Amino acid sequence: MEAIDTNALLQLRNLANRMPDALTETDQQVLEAIYYESVEDLDNPVSLFAYTLAKAMRKQVAGGQSQEHIYLQRFDIPQIRLFELLIQQFPLANLSQHCTNTLLIDALADCEYPVLMDIGIGTGFQVATIIGGLAAKTGSQVKQLHVAGIEPFADALVAAAQNIQQAATRAPFAVTLTTRTDFIENLSINDLRQMLPAEHDGIFANASFALHHIQGAAQRKVVFETLKALPVQALVLSEPNSNHYTADYAERFTNCVQHYGALFRIIDTLPITATEKTALKLFFSREIDDVLGNAETVRVEKHYATEQWVALFAETGFQLRKRDASFSYTTLNGTQLETYLPDRYATVFNGEEITSLFWAE
Repeated sequence: MEAIDTNALLQLRNLANRMPDALTETDQQVLEAIYYESVEDLDNPVSLFAYTLAKAMRKQVAGGQSQEHIYLQRFDIPQIRLFELLIQQFPLANLSQHCTNTLLIDALADCEYPVLMDIGIGTGFQVATIIGGLAAKTGSQVKQLHVAGIEPFADALVAAAQNIQQAATRAPFAVTLTTRTDFIENLSINDLRQMLPAEHDGIFANASFALHHIQGAAQRKVVFETLKALPVQALVLSEPNSNHYTADYAERFTNCVQHYGALFRIIDTLPITATEKTALKLFFSREIDDVLGNAETVRVEKHYATEQWVALFAETGFQLRKRDASFSYTTLNGTQLETYLPDRYATVFNGEEITSLFWAE
């Protein structure tokens, strides 16, 4: 199945080439027509993808807020169910975390007093899973694990503390936690050092789908340099493979269609209900809304393509290392965890690298 029909795609691509300031009145009428035609058939996956693109482009033209169409209310599902679908069924989230968790558990288990610095810790689900994996790891040397969690949203940190504490009660080692409510780019090396225990034998930094929110290239470089100087034993990075950082609207449109079109096709393969598939797509449509709908000064979904992350690692003195690991599974719902790349792992769908998973020292 194609993510969007050729005629509509060509029309939207032509409009993107003139976005945002060179659209004629006729162009705007074409955009409106695509939007309203697609919204009448949202049960059709092709129409739904056209709707997400056209909605975001309308927002860019209007320079205002984008609202979900009232017809989409019937696709609402509870947030807890959406979270379950993302973690259990959506292979990019599941396989990516399975890969990085396996690598981190193996490395942490060789230390007695390791530090896990989680950048964008959220509600602590991934850290709790790592604690559980360490607790079950044969031959683990861990006597005390210190978690340093960085997260800009205070409510998430409250949930993270609860989830980590619950996981710690089942671990045969001590778990301590320090948190900081802030963005990583706002923290100096002294700020990070203050989050560390007096004694430790290895700092491992994990950033799962978080660092693309750092707005400027210079800020990203400083963050990498700061982590390198801390020093971390490893920076473990999970990121989508698509250049949405570029300010060129037409290029960003092309990259957006390729990346999110693949995500939508992956969702179509999942063994879940049609309503749940649409709900997952609408979750990602909010990212499309940001990539194509928001002004350059307020966009936050500024993904790098794989080669851009590789260049940043090299520029800041990190060496990419392909750690050997034994994974309990490498495929999920038609998506493959690629284990044969020379310098990284990746999730691959129909031959396309969707997310890149780095271990850098």
